Amino acid sequence: MRAGPQARLAFALQEAGSLVRRAVEGLTEEQMSQLAIDGWSVKDHLVHLTVWHEMRFHEVSRIARGGQAAYRPLADEQVDAFNSLTVALRRHLAVSQVLEDLDFARSLVAEAIAGCPEDALDENKYGEVSLTGVQHDFGHAETIKNWRQKEGL
Repeated sequence: MRAGPQARLAFALQEAGSLVRRAVEGLTEEQMSQLAIDGWSVKDHLVHLTVWHEMRFHEVSRIARGGQAAYRPLADEQVDAFNSLTVALRRHLAVSQVLEDLDFARSLVAEAIAGCPEDALDENKYGEVSLTGVQHDFGHAETIKNWRQKEGL
């Protein structure tokens, strides 16, 4: 029996989440809070992923109800400004909460996708916020992994 698109997307989300978790596994709060990766910390990268998954949950839910994507493609400067602001607003959070928030946000996306009609799972219906964000997660996990290798962590 073949898995439907919802199951495949949920599996991809789970795999991306596992990859991010492995990328940060064993790091201390202090290591995760160092502003060492192009002005961001590991924790900032996780906050950033969380914010985009929170937005993704709303986009998937909106499109599943027959609506249009609320977030049209943005200019790079707009994305950079948004990312800087949202990361700065959550920088005070403890790593444990950041990790819990990320897992919860990703689970909301998975639930939203599970309840979607198949026609809402067309990536072309999404704007700035992609359907799953899996590649986004992979990219940040790779960035963290590369930083760890460079630092010998």
